[in-house]
Amino acid sequence: MSENFESNVANGVLHLVFTSEDGLNTMDDRWLQSLEAILRHSIDDRAVRAILLSARGSAFCAGANFLGMRTSVLNQYFTGSPLANLIDCLANFPKPIVAAVHGKAIGGGATLLLHCDLVVAAADAQFRLPFTSLGAVPELASSYLLPRAAGSKLANELLLLGKLFDAHKAQRAGFVNEVVPAGEQLALARQWAEQLAALAPTSVQTSKRLLREAQQEGLAKAIASEGAALVASLNHGELQEAVAAFLEKRRPDFSKFH
Repeated sequence: MSENFESNVANGVLHLVFTSEDGLNTMDDRWLQSLEAILRHSIDDRAVRAILLSARGSAFCAGANFLGMRTSVLNQYFTGSPLANLIDCLANFPKPIVAAVHGKAIGGGATLLLHCDLVVAAADAQFRLPFTSLGAVPELASSYLLPRAAGSKLANELLLLGKLFDAHKAQRAGFVNEVVPAGEQLALARQWAEQLAALAPTSVQTSKRLLREAQQEGLAKAIASEGAALVASLNHGELQEAVAAFLEKRRPDFSKFH
């Protein structure tokens, strides 16, 4: 098992736990590759009928690892990159995915939830899509999925302003199904995952496919457009300024860009 994840299978549910030494569970190329490999392996595992995602530490997932992104292959290309491969896996994943969210879900840690079928969040969980404050762009097909889940006005607010928002707003935006008291999110998410695992598997997977089918063409276009824009942003001075500001512990200065 990857150093970034712990897993076990019980009652038809593969419980995958994000874990890191600093408790932030940030994403880099290795993290993305490991998650994709685990998910793809589970597709053919007949003992697995549902996936449960949760995390250990202060965050569910705090988004991209700034230092890791400096050496990411995304600086050169998108198609075939660890991020592109994970998005393809999630967009076509046949089995139901349930997530239990606590702490912070930032950037990709939040947009990942748009690919989950059911999400339970702790009432004190916090979410943020900070792309514009980092000189980056939306990813994980969020530019397509979020307006359809949240409506255009709320999606604009969350993606363009990039402010922190709470679990109840995340529920209104379609990231979350249910908000529960802190500490209770994993129990309910596990209950839902085990309920799904106990149902007729072909029926569950076919129902998921039918629910997703109508959006596939638009999703594919969004993934390609986002990918090209992401590679461009990683090579643009705005993101480089954001990274430098992060490392120097100051606010980024975008005044010289237009």
